[in-house]
Amino acid sequence: MNTSKYRHELKFLCSEISLRMIEKRLKYLCPLDKNVGEDGKYIVRSLYFDTYNDRYFYENEAGVDGRNKYRIRLYNGNKNAVFLEAKESLHGLKRKETCCITTEQGNQLMKRLPVTNVREDQKLLKRFLMEKSMDLLEPKVIVEYSRTPYIFKTGNVRITFDRFIRSSFKVLEFLSPNISGRNILKEGMHVLEVKYDEGIPGAVKDMIIAEEQLQQISFSKYSLCRKIK
Repeated sequence: MNTSKYRHELKFLCSEISLRMIEKRLKYLCPLDKNVGEDGKYIVRSLYFDTYNDRYFYENEAGVDGRNKYRIRLYNGNKNAVFLEAKESLHGLKRKETCCITTEQGNQLMKRLPVTNVREDQKLLKRFLMEKSMDLLEPKVIVEYSRTPYIFKTGNVRITFDRFIRSSFKVLEFLSPNISGRNILKEGMHVLEVKYDEGIPGAVKDMIIAEEQLQQISFSKYSLCRKIK
C-alpha cells in the first residue's frame, strides 16, 4: 500500500485555448510524467463508492473537514492493473492512499459481490471492506477523463490537464473496453490541477496562474458527475 503525505491541490476551470497556451510554455520547463503514452496522455477511469444515503456526496457538498472518498481506478483500460484508492481532505489539504487489487477483486467490488483472496498486505482493502460492511458502501458512478501530466521536481509539483470529463451511472461497465457516458462540462472547457507539497514555485505560479489570469475554483469530479443525470 502506498500512502502519500498531505498536499495542496489547486483547481482551475480552463478553456482549451488557455490550456494550449500554458502547455506551450510548460513543456520547456517540466517533463511529462513517464507513464504517458506516445500521445502524451493517459485515460483515467474511476468507479466511486458512497454510502446507501450518499453521505460522502453530501459531506463533499458541505465542505466537511476530514471527509473521505473511496474509488477503484484503472489507466488506459488496463484491467490487469486495478487500484483501490482512498482520498482524504483535511484542513484544506489532500492525501491519497493506494492499494493494488486483482482484476477479480475489482470485478467483485463492481458487482457488489463478496471479495475473495484478500492478501495480508492489502491493508487498505481490508479497511475498505470493513467500512463497506458498516456503512453499506456501494458503487455509484464512473468518472473518466483524458489526463496530460507534467512534473516540476522542485517542490514536488504535479500539473495535470484533465480534458473531456465524462460520467456514467452504468457501473457494471467499469471494466469494459468503453463506457457510455456524457460530458459534465461545457464544450471546450476542461480542468487544470496543480498539486504541491509546501509551496508552489514562483516560475510555475507565474507561468500557469498569473499569465492566463486563472481563477481558482472548488471542484469535485465525483460530486459534479453525481449531479449530471
